[in-house]
Amino acid sequence: MSENLKLMELMVYQSKSGENIECFPVHLPILQDIDTQYRIDYTKCWTDRQSGASGIEERYTLPRDNLSSTAYDICGPLLECEQKEGSSQLVFECYEKVGAEKSNSLSNLSLDGAQLAREIAEDFRRIDIIADACYGEALRVYTNDRTEAQSDLNFCLQYGLTDTTAVTGY
Repeated sequence: MSENLKLMELMVYQSKSGENIECFPVHLPILQDIDTQYRIDYTKCWTDRQSGASGIEERYTLPRDNLSSTAYDICGPLLECEQKEGSSQLVFECYEKVGAEKSNSLSNLSLDGAQLAREIAEDFRRIDIIADACYGEALRVYTNDRTEAQSDLNFCLQYGLTDTTAVTGY
């Protein structure tokens, strides 16, 4: 945005002097193309990141469903203890028995959940690193191209439209 404001100020200044205004129709489309390409590159980085995140979520759907099913298998019988008819003693004995039966399964569920949490965090970390590199490269290319094109425009405004500036494309 600040680059565009500087460019507009330059155009206003140059139009008042009337000198070398033929440079603008040549160089403004180049600057516009650079801005457009940056938006395309940045959007691709963002889209790739979103796609990667969706892929990760999809890849962990089955393990997530399996752990949820295991949790219901563990907790369901414990919750049924409260439904027992009769004395509190029967309910407590149910908790004792079912709790002991399900404790090993619950421990395994916890360990599996912890392992999957570490794996998915690492997968997301990897796609974030790739996305950050992509954003950085898009910005680097944009900055270099924009600087070169702006320099060519400034040269043209100073010396007029020459074969050299028309041929460089930047």
